Amino acid sequence: MHKITSDVARRIIEVKLDGLCSMDEFRTFVIELRDAIARFPVGDAPPATLYDFTGATIQTQEVVAAMKALAENPAMTHRRVAMYTEGVLARRQAERICENRSNMFVFTSRASALDWLATPAG
Repeated sequence: MHKITSDVARRIIEVKLDGLCSMDEFRTFVIELRDAIARFPVGDAPPATLYDFTGATIQTQEVVAAMKALAENPAMTHRRVAMYTEGVLARRQAERICENRSNMFVFTSRASALDWLATPAG
């Protein structure tokens, strides 16, 4: 299950993932994420994305591979992407998803992820 919200003031699209995601759910998520990006108001920079994996369980390899492919798709690349989770195994999966992206990092807390997103890119 997922929830996507937009914080226009901070220019962040926030995604909360809970439980185990099936490939059908992932495909629905991708459609909704693309829609959220398309509807986001134009500004000085594209919106950043903040992923909350704290309620997610360990995902199947198929879903992780699909998430990694999404992260590496140039059409879905944002200014910055931050993911956070407290679980060690979930963190490893998140690190695998972002391993080929220089503007995508994994954090252990929402606060540290938001702090990083708020710092100027450089």
